Amino acid sequence: MPHRLGLGTVLLGIAVLGACEKEKFPPAEVTKPDVKLELPAVPAFDLPPTPADGSHTVKELRVKGRKLLESDITVHGFITWAYDCPTAVRKPNEDDKTLQKRLDDDPTLCERAKFYIGDTKDTPAEKSLWVTDVPRPYNKLELERIKKPERNFGTYPDRCEPNEKDVKKAICPPYTVGDEVEITGSFKVSSPHSERNSDGLLVYKKMKNITQTWESPVIDVPPAGAPGGAPPPANGKVSPETLVNPKKT
Repeated sequence: MPHRLGLGTVLLGIAVLGACEKEKFPPAEVTKPDVKLELPAVPAFDLPPTPADGSHTVKELRVKGRKLLESDITVHGFITWAYDCPTAVRKPNEDDKTLQKRLDDDPTLCERAKFYIGDTKDTPAEKSLWVTDVPRPYNKLELERIKKPERNFGTYPDRCEPNEKDVKKAICPPYTVGDEVEITGSFKVSSPHSERNSDGLLVYKKMKNITQTWESPVIDVPPAGAPGGAPPPANGKVSPETLVNPKKT
């Protein structure tokens, strides 16, 4: 009859083998490293000082601007991005003349004028403040279909005559990326034309371009029917969509 090892004998053999292995391979020595790790400094989250003129910074509005929502404020900063319709809608290899004709025939291709401002010139777009409802010149269809007396600030406060020479009527601000500006407007989460930003946006009212030495003129709007005043069009303001498709109205 063959001899079989019991379970106890097997376990004893494993224990003896393990002891032999320990004697054969001594434990490695553990030494404390001499290298010192230099961790990066914790970034400061302090807000920039509030400007002495009572205006606000973009970072301040992003961090604790909730209490200023639905109020008129002035923000100081630099233009970090500006919407340019021809650049946005140009087709590949489309020349300037063809592009301009498309825009003249259908001004609804363009979005409303807007730009971003930041506390510095290199502020990224995601940390900039969105400025909406910026005044812009009447387009070709508006000049053709809206009578001159009706093209006034009281009826269209967000538009101006192209190449306006009268500085008292030149409400369309000059601006380019990098300009230092002060913008006054209503701080909201949505604009009157349904543009939305949960961090807040500024609905334009007036501007001071420090770089270009320009400031919005103060315009007194005579009431309808008063001398110098002009009543609005019979059906209210004429939108770009109405100009392009007048039969729909």
